[in-house]
Formats: sequence, structure tokens, C-alpha cells
Amino acid sequence: MHFKFKYQLMSAALAAAFVLSGCASGTDTKTTESKIEIASQTEDITVGSESEPVEETTAKAVEDNPYEFNPHVYNAMLEASYDDGYRESFFNMCDALREGRDTFECSSKEAYDWCMNDLTLNQLFPAACMMISDKSNDGSAPFENGTGHIYYNIAPEEFVQMESDFEKEIVKIVNDNVKSSYTDFEKCLALYDYMVSNYKFDHNDDWYGNGYGANYFCLKEKKGICETLGGLYAYLLMQCGVDAIVVSNFGGGNAHAWTFVTIDGKNYHIDPTWALKDEYGTPDSFLLDFFMMTDQDRADAGYLADELAVPILPDRYAHESKTYSFVADDTSYRFPMNTSCVGYDLDKNTISYSLQGGNALEFEYE
Repeated sequence: MHFKFKYQLMSAALAAAFVLSGCASGTDTKTTESKIEIASQTEDITVGSESEPVEETTAKAVEDNPYEFNPHVYNAMLEASYDDGYRESFFNMCDALREGRDTFECSSKEAYDWCMNDLTLNQLFPAACMMISDKSNDGSAPFENGTGHIYYNIAPEEFVQMESDFEKEIVKIVNDNVKSSYTDFEKCLALYDYMVSNYKFDHNDDWYGNGYGANYFCLKEKKGICETLGGLYAYLLMQCGVDAIVVSNFGGGNAHAWTFVTIDGKNYHIDPTWALKDEYGTPDSFLLDFFMMTDQDRADAGYLADELAVPILPDRYAHESKTYSFVADDTSYRFPMNTSCVGYDLDKNTISYSLQGGNALEFEYE
């Protein structure tokens, strides 16, 4: 990906100072000085005194087709970490849940335990988290002879209706914000805009309430903490084919979580929590400081790459993984710090942004 930055005067001026906060109390804030230092290291930025005309680009020729709900979301790091039986068992369970069935074909007791775990369900099938159990209430064996049993915490028909409504909401969000012709980068940007524009940080810590799974409740109430915001963002990305997963980090005594994405074989950190308009942006702009970050960017914010944790992997800590690389060092999509997005046209491959609250600039990407 190559960015061609162009200088173009825009009518609106944006605020220059942003205060950062983590999910845990005591999270260190980054100073403007350190941000400017990072920005000075960013390459391929040219800001001149004269405006250059913005080249018109041809709209994408790929035909757009509406997205349908995908009950079988998965990603590359899961593929690399578990055998095929885990994936197929989980997909079988999802199909059973959509129909309100109480059994599914499962490859092993270990796969069954992973499928039924609330951590797995919260990330890969949020509507079912907290709604089902692996604890028998009738004396039957939860897993036996290749069959896994599902024990519903609500009436099965009630769950099927709830899950159907969940599917409709997910499909509406994706189709309202993403075209099938978008590149993975464009899908990340469009859904990032959706998340930071429509969700709030839950300062009252009631994101786990009412007996629902955390990510489902975040979707339902349009609020959450970093883990649920990052988890829901990852789920929406997976629904439109982007390789994504929520990660967490407890470096320096600060607890925080965000989304880890892979595009064209390269990894990036994306943090929707620290860009929420309700907290840090304006009605007409949102921060790009925490979009498509590298490991170094995360370290500068106090979260080291070797402390990255992925709860639903067998090796919880990324640096212990023997099957997948979590290195994120590509800067192709990286914006300078203190940058806000003030608009974009993904059909024309252009994004307008403001650097440190100054005049708006525009870049064209390929």
C-alpha cells in the first residue's frame, strides 16, 4: 500500500489536544512532546505552501453484493493453533444453535470444552455466550461418543429468536458500512468509523449485566469497556472476511484490550476504545492515532508486544506461540500522531485528515 499525501486547504479547523486513557485506572497518558517525536519519524509526508489539485480516481469496478450472516467466523491464528476437528466441531455447534438443537457432532472432549467455553463463544458466536452451558441438568454426559450436548439457560425457542435478531443486527451494521468491493484496509477503516462514532465507554462497569455475554451486550447497548469494544470490532471485521481477533495486555500495571488484524500477511493493532468520539473526538472527526498501529506504537503507549495475550488460544501469551507470528512492524498504513480523520471517499481511494489540528490534508492510496 502506498500513500500519496497531498496538501489541500479545508474549511474546518480541528482541536489539537487529545487526552488518552486506558481501561484501568492509573493508565499513563502520552504527552504531546512524545507524539510529535513519533510524527517526525513518519515518512512520505509532504506539506507545501501551495495547494495541489486532487487527482480524480476511477471508482472500483468490483460489483458490490450485500453481505449475509456468516455463522462460521474463524481466523488464521486459530487455524494455526488448533486441529481441524476444533473448527469443524465449532461450526457444527453454531449450526445446531441456530436451529435450537441440543446436540452436535464433535471431534473430541477437548474440542467440546473449547467450543462451549464462554471466552470462545463471546468472540466467535456472541449471542450464545452465557445462554448455553456444558453442565448437564439431566444426568447425561456432556460429551460422549463423538456427540456434544448443549444445555440451554433459556428456552431453546427463545434463544433461536434472540439469535435470529442478533444476526439481523450484525448484517445491517455490516451492509450499512461496508461494500463487498472494499479492500481489507477499507473495511477496517469503515468499521472503525462505525465503532468510534456509535459506541461509548461504559464508566459504570455494567457491561456484563442482565445475564448476557459481554460482546452481545456491547452490541445491544452500544457501550462497553475496551475488551468488549475491541471484541465486537473484531467480530464485525470477521463477518466481512478480515482476519481479526481481540487481544489484551497488562503491561506496566495497566489493563487494556484492542483488536489485532492481519492484512495481506502483515499484522496491525487497532484500538477503537481510545478513539471513541464521545471521549476523544468531535462530531465531525475521529482520531487516527490508534489505527493500524505497530508494536512500537503500542509500546510507546505502555503496552509491550511480548506481554500480548489472546485468551482463546492454547498458548495464552503471544510470545509463547509456536504456531503464529504476532509481529506487527509494517508502517504502510500508519498515520502521524495527533491526526484526525475528517472524511474519506473509499470509492475514490482518498482520505482527508487533519494533522495536529491544523489545515486539512488529503492523501490518495493505491
